[in-house]
Amino acid sequence: MSYATLSTDELRQSMVEHLMRIMGCPDDETLAREADAVLLTLDGRLAEEAATV
Repeated sequence: MSYATLSTDELRQSMVEHLMRIMGCPDDETLAREADAVLLTLDGRLAEEAATV
């Protein structure tokens, strides 16, 4: 799934949801990859927003 179309707030919420799911399934590699994709997208978005301030 591409997370680039989500707003910053939606990315933050998705990150929280993924972390909650990881706590319940710490050995799920697919879930970990999805969370990584969300984190990288959110990190890039926040860096872009900080650069424009």
